[in-house]
Order: sequence, then C-alpha cells, then structure tokens
Amino acid sequence: MNINRLKLKIIFFFIFVIKSPKNWQKPKKNEILIYDISSIEALLPYLKNYSFTVMALRGELLYVPCFFLAFLTIDFWRGNLLKAYTEIFIQVVSPKVIITFIDNNDRFYELSKRFPNTKTIFIQNGLRSEVGDIFGYLIKSKNYHVDYMFVFGAAIGRKYKTFINGSVEVIGSFKNNLVKKINVKKNDSIVFISQYREKSKDNIIAYQNAIPITYDEFYSFEQIVLKFLAKWCIENNKHLKIAGISGKKEGPETDFYKKILSDFKYELIPRLDMYSPYKLIDTAEIVVFVDSALGYEAIGRGKKVAAFTCKGSVFGKSYNFGWPSKLPDNGPFWTNNLDEKKFKHIMDYIKSLSDKNWNRICQNYTNEIMAFDPGNRRLASVLDQLIL
Repeated sequence: MNINRLKLKIIFFFIFVIKSPKNWQKPKKNEILIYDISSIEALLPYLKNYSFTVMALRGELLYVPCFFLAFLTIDFWRGNLLKAYTEIFIQVVSPKVIITFIDNNDRFYELSKRFPNTKTIFIQNGLRSEVGDIFGYLIKSKNYHVDYMFVFGAAIGRKYKTFINGSVEVIGSFKNNLVKKINVKKNDSIVFISQYREKSKDNIIAYQNAIPITYDEFYSFEQIVLKFLAKWCIENNKHLKIAGISGKKEGPETDFYKKILSDFKYELIPRLDMYSPYKLIDTAEIVVFVDSALGYEAIGRGKKVAAFTCKGSVFGKSYNFGWPSKLPDNGPFWTNNLDEKKFKHIMDYIKSLSDKNWNRICQNYTNEIMAFDPGNRRLASVLDQLIL
C-alpha cells in the first residue's frame, strides 16, 4: 500500500469512527434503507407511508454495534472498513429496498449481488461526465446490478446500461420534479446559472488523462460567455441575473462575478434553499448556462434555454451539449463552440420565438436529455409495487 492511500485510510478512519457521533443501539429493521444521507430531505415526502432507516456514510453517525460486528469480518481486516460496516448494517436492517441519491458510487452497484432478495434503486443526482467523475474510471463488471436506475434522460440511461445490469427509468431530475412550474408573464430577465466553486489550495479542478485542469482554465469559459451576455442584455434592453450557488449576498462567489462583470450591471441572486433556483428560472425570459444540471432542468421545465456548452472543445466530449447523446455541435439553442457569433445567433433566435414554437422545438430533446415527471409519480409507483 502506498503512502497516500494509507494516509487517506487513516483520515477516513478518524472521521468515520473516531470523530463521528455514536449510537449504541442496533439500527431497527425497516422496509427501506437510505444509503447515504445526501439529499434525504427531498426523499422524505415519499417515505411517509413506509418505515425506513438512514445509513450515514460520511461520519454523520456511527452505529457502534454494527461497527463491532464489522470488526469480526474478513473485509474489515483486508482494509475494507466501509464495505464491512455497510454489509453488516444491511443485514441488521434487512430492508426490502435500498435507495440512494449517490448514483456515481460504484460500491452501491455491487449490493444487489450481495443481497439478491433486496431491491436496489439509485436516483441520478447530478450531471455525469468522463472528467473527474464515474465514467472516467468505471469498468463493466458482472457484479454490477441496480434494479431501478432513475435517470435524467434516455441518453445517460443508455450509458449506465453499458456498465450496469438493471432497469432504466427516465424521470428527469428528482428535485426538479418536486417543484411545480410557475407560469408568469415575461419579465425581460436573462438568468445565467452559476457553477462557481471556491478555488482549492492546489488550484486544480480535475484531471483529464492524468493532466491537471487548473481553476483559471476551467472558468475562463464563464468569463467569455458572461461578458458577451452582459453586452447582449444592454443591446436588447434585458436585465442580467445570475442564479447563485451560495446562500450569501456577500462572499467569494460575489467577488468572483464582480471581477468578471466590473463594467456591467447585473444582479446575483443567492440560493435560499433547495427549491429557490427553480422558482427563479421559472420567472426568466431566457435561461443561459455553460455547464449546469440546473440548465438542463430548465429545459425539462419547458423554459427557453441557451446552452453555450463550449468546455467540450477543450475538456472532452462529455462536456458537450446533451452528452452522452450524439447530438451535433450546433443546434437550435446550443453550441459546443466558443464562438460569440454563434452565441448571438442563438440568443437572437430564441428571443424571437413564440412560446408555442419553443415548445415544439424543445419537446424533441426532453426525453433524451432531461425529462420531467411532476411529483415523481414513477418513483412513487415503483415503491408501492415493491413494498405494499
């Protein structure tokens, strides 16, 4: 074992075992087991008719009896603490269904093989790519099986099926489906979707073929797109708004956009809660994005969208519009090219479209890249079939 891996294992042990709050009781047997606590607040309304237990896997809570039982397993002594703890936890809870929002966790794909009498479900929780994400390293395995894969669109469903056995259910974004569409009159606002992240100490965003992608390289595209968009808004008497990532009015994200748009008027809208971004895009005349799940979710909601997905020209095809769907580099409302003439053509074209004509165009792509299932009726139906 190399030094870096040993260091990571020590850090994980400290967070997962030493630092985490402790529960000295065994988890209760229940119908549903939630694998990882991430995004559980979105799932809770669908669990009110069932009994469920949450298995926290990031140091939020440790069930001590499960840890001691894991201590007696071969996996534990082989250095697979998380695998040992997870399997003991599942044995104790004995659920009918295991469900997770961590769709890019390859350990989850192996649970069906280990527990064939329990149904597994994952819900796609974000855009997926080949750069710093699951499809950059995933290898097809006979041990990978997920009974129900709830995904954004048919294209990403096909991609998952090349690696994992199971049924694909196209529902769009689970969180997007929770928020009822707001029909409002056009307010002349152009909403740009922020993908801001704070700069890390090493200044690296991800690696592509073992070559580091720096922070400044990655965000240089946003700078070009935003400056173009600010000028276009002035020329067309529109109001530029930015759908922020942060919930704060002041901070690093604010400073980031102030630096880019120092010569322009705009408004940065903080993210108040999980649902506020959807309400914001519903009020926009046009939504613009470079690389954002929320941008695709806006397409699912039927909003006019301009997708300037130009990072693919440098960072690989998985950043292209609609990946892994094999769409052309240029379409009626998107371009994979860093070309301001194409940006202007798309913005002018979308601005001129009636809502009826936009819907006619948009519906050709929604099932392929981002469906919309209001209220997540398909998931609710599957849970009823599996449990009741």
